[in-house]
Amino acid sequence: MNNSAGNAYVTALALTAIAEISTSDMCKSVYLDVKKQMKSSSNLVKTKACLAALRIIKQMPESIDDFLDTLDNLIYEKSQPVLMATVTFMIEICRYDRKYSLKFKKYVSNLVRILKNLLMGSSAPDCEVGGVKDPFLQVKILELFGYIGHKNEESADEMSDMLAHIATNTETTKNPGNSVLSECARTIMRIEASQGLRVLGINILGRFLMNRENNVRYVAL
Repeated sequence: MNNSAGNAYVTALALTAIAEISTSDMCKSVYLDVKKQMKSSSNLVKTKACLAALRIIKQMPESIDDFLDTLDNLIYEKSQPVLMATVTFMIEICRYDRKYSLKFKKYVSNLVRILKNLLMGSSAPDCEVGGVKDPFLQVKILELFGYIGHKNEESADEMSDMLAHIATNTETTKNPGNSVLSECARTIMRIEASQGLRVLGINILGRFLMNRENNVRYVAL
């Protein structure tokens, strides 16, 4: 697969096909090519390559270790779609085997930085939903925190201040904010959180239970 400027869209289309319909035999044939595209200069190609890699590790989990080194660059990308695909890929790896969450603890400080920049800096208008800055990426990073901070006190401490900030400052009048808070509470309950942080998580659930919306109350239950 060639990802020169003229062929980036063609490459992205091929990667999309791999992500959607590839069989285990096909994955064995293309996974090294997909790994190469994860280091592309094109953000579109990198995003699609991450999604293709996600399909590949589901079909052939033995290939996970071959992809780990690509994360050292992808996790520091500034592109929202690339970050979203990368974090989703990491979550799928953790779901397969929790041992990988220990390998990912080295990325916690950067993930915290991403959230801090997202919440306290400026963001593209098209990433804002219901007054909440990129709730989709926030939820994904929080979900990944739940895996990394589980039975890992050091990593849990590193992410605690950011979790407390999200728990106390996220807009609660609309669904995007409630989605972020729901995942935040779930993460707090999964990690080795301090007593004070757990109180914040319980307070979120309490607010949900008192909400007039049935769907929000159901989430708390």
